[in-house]
Amino acid sequence: MRIVYRVLSTAAFLMALLAARSAYGQGGATGAISGTVVDTSGGSVAGADVQIIDTRTETVVRKLPAGSDGSFVAPLLPPGTYSVVVNKSGFSQAKADGIEVRVTETTKVTITLKPGAVSEKVEISAQVATVDTTSATTGQSLGTETVRELPLATQNYQQLLTLSAGAQGELNAAAQLGRGSVKLFVNGQREDNNNYLIEGISATDYNVAQATYVPLPNPDVIQEFKVQTSLYDASQGRNGGGNVNAILKSGTRELHGDVYEFFRNDVLNANEYFLNRQGQPRPAIKQNIFGGSLGGPVVKENYGFF
Repeated sequence: MRIVYRVLSTAAFLMALLAARSAYGQGGATGAISGTVVDTSGGSVAGADVQIIDTRTETVVRKLPAGSDGSFVAPLLPPGTYSVVVNKSGFSQAKADGIEVRVTETTKVTITLKPGAVSEKVEISAQVATVDTTSATTGQSLGTETVRELPLATQNYQQLLTLSAGAQGELNAAAQLGRGSVKLFVNGQREDNNNYLIEGISATDYNVAQATYVPLPNPDVIQEFKVQTSLYDASQGRNGGGNVNAILKSGTRELHGDVYEFFRNDVLNANEYFLNRQGQPRPAIKQNIFGGSLGGPVVKENYGFF
């Protein structure tokens, strides 16, 4: 009986390893790049050397060969923008820039090689698949531009979580101060069924599990966040509701920073409709929040701080 149990356990372990290979290995705060190397006729190019370069630091973060069918997979990549460089004897070097990797997602690209000397370098526009066909997970990833451009009266990025399909919440009161009141309901489930992650690390209050008790990063340091609403895998959380994953910015090869003032004053606001009907004045709101950020390289530009 023990021998049978060991054989079954070993078989289950091997099956889990094979399944993990096909899942491209996205962790809680990472994504992946998968692709195919082809020639100008569309045929697969086997054995090409593929390099994945992080454009923030201009360093090579992955080196891998393409398979016999021209395919390659680079898993566990931090979210950001990458370049893919492909070399193969008898072909010119091909480089595709601006490959976006988003948290928990796999970006699929097709790299086309042209005949020529290896010393020749060709800048190409890779064919990037906009629909992820490798996962049934539903959800939406929102980046820095969205956080910066949309109005956040309380500077709480959680007010944007309801932009994802299947997520809903209460209307935000523009006159609120502090972090405001945010309630998130995903697919009709209770608020405490959600799971909150920051950089892939659980930030959920296991006693209450509501957004009110989750640590709140400044919107200026958020690179992107994603709300997964259903069908996410076991690496993403402990609850059956929404899975919220916030990714923070990191440094680049150049020193950069900014300063800001978040200014609110009742002189700039109109009175509320119901206060007007009751003949009451608009509430006093005077808020001045000053802040700043700084980022740059460390350790010979291989790492960064922010």
